[in-house]
Amino acid sequence: MKNETILLIGAAGNNGQATLNALLSLPGDHIRIRAAVRSEARAQALRAKYPTIETVVVDLDQAASLAPAFIGVNRVFMIPGNVENRAQHAKYAVDAAKAAGTVKQFVLYSVVGAEWEAILFARQFREAEKYLEASGLPWTHLRTIWFQENFLNWAAGIKQGAFYFGVREGRFAPLNVQDIGAIAARVLTTEGHERKAYNITGPELLSGHDMAAIFTRVTGRQVDYVSPQATSTYESLIQDGWPEWQAKGVLELFEVFASDQAAVISPDGENLLGRPLTRFEDFVQQHKSTFI
Repeated sequence: MKNETILLIGAAGNNGQATLNALLSLPGDHIRIRAAVRSEARAQALRAKYPTIETVVVDLDQAASLAPAFIGVNRVFMIPGNVENRAQHAKYAVDAAKAAGTVKQFVLYSVVGAEWEAILFARQFREAEKYLEASGLPWTHLRTIWFQENFLNWAAGIKQGAFYFGVREGRFAPLNVQDIGAIAARVLTTEGHERKAYNITGPELLSGHDMAAIFTRVTGRQVDYVSPQATSTYESLIQDGWPEWQAKGVLELFEVFASDQAAVISPDGENLLGRPLTRFEDFVQQHKSTFI
């Protein structure tokens, strides 16, 4: 790993910054970090927060814009954006990595269940995975699940005593963003991850009722779980500005949760970090002021 350059694509988002934090907390200064973002304003904001990193502006809709970002790069972590053509973005990045000739590890952020291609989000990420696997580059997939931090967007309802989440009685294991950042940093700076797909879930299966009980316990205010009809969830997402394709994708995902198709805890994250992952109650406690 000495004097290697890591390219982080999607560095400005929550997952990207969690990975930056984890990489920069590692001892020594034996790696160079290059953060790829989509605007100079984002690049300036990252440099202000992380003055030791390099930044580069790329347009993932324009394949030709990627080549300069990959000059001298040894390892890549790509976090595809929340856009409908994210698989195409990943393909452009894979092509650029292959053309660079120096990349010896390409880590792709993906989703648990991608291999089944059963819902829209899974199909998008699996298309990217398959393209990377066929490229000849050493690959690693980090397949993640719904993040605990997503529930910060539910704070308004929780403050009013209701946790609206349309997964009926289903259970799943929400994951902490800081944990996936630490896992990504570990995979990018240690050996033995080639041609592996890691399923990264949180450490406990929780239902909507379980999470509402945690909100109640932490805030000291009664919070009741309400599972809205899919049509209500869809209308709420559209009203909040979600694009139609993504709102429909969320409904598919919620049905996976509701039917217990994602009711599994993977040991991969804990095995990679050598420590337990963050419990949901600990997350809520850390963000208590947001929910009260």
